[in-house]
Amino acid sequence: MNINLDLPSELEDELSTEASRLKLPLTEYILRILSFHPFLENLPKTGAELVAYWESDEV
Repeated sequence: MNINLDLPSELEDELSTEASRLKLPLTEYILRILSFHPFLENLPKTGAELVAYWESDEV
């Protein structure tokens, strides 16, 4: 699927800089950011939730 976005130049520069720092193509870096979206919506809100998250990942 192809999607064209008109990003503000500041955001484009920020994304490009971070992608370069990680030695990733910009498109791959953006895909990684988007794939984290479900995780970011459910961040642990308490210490107990954080510990439970770590235990579920066997940390």
